Amino acid sequence: MRAMAHPRKSHDHDSTNGAVPGGRCDKDASDNPIDPRAFGLAKAAYGVGETLDLLSIGRTSLYAAVKRGDLKRVKFGKKTLFYAVDLASFLTKLGRSSEADAHQGQSCARCIQK
Repeated sequence: MRAMAHPRKSHDHDSTNGAVPGGRCDKDASDNPIDPRAFGLAKAAYGVGETLDLLSIGRTSLYAAVKRGDLKRVKFGKKTLFYAVDLASFLTKLGRSSEADAHQGQSCARCIQK
């Protein structure tokens, strides 16, 4: 039998490698996460093409949202992925900002009429 050139190291901790449920290790994971299934997101993460289709936006708009910090991406080798939880959070924030903009527009229209 042939010996492996680089034997696997044994780990004394569980198989999650210290990850929190949902695969996220940052502070936001403990904050009230939004259920991605509410938006019809069945997978844990989506590639760029899938994300473009899900959000019905273009590549430039997607990366502009990433640059602004509105949406987080993760790299897995050369592949760029977006966690479903982050997409759901992005959509929720987008909906809230749209409602706030609409409300402000109504307030201004009332002020102009007076």
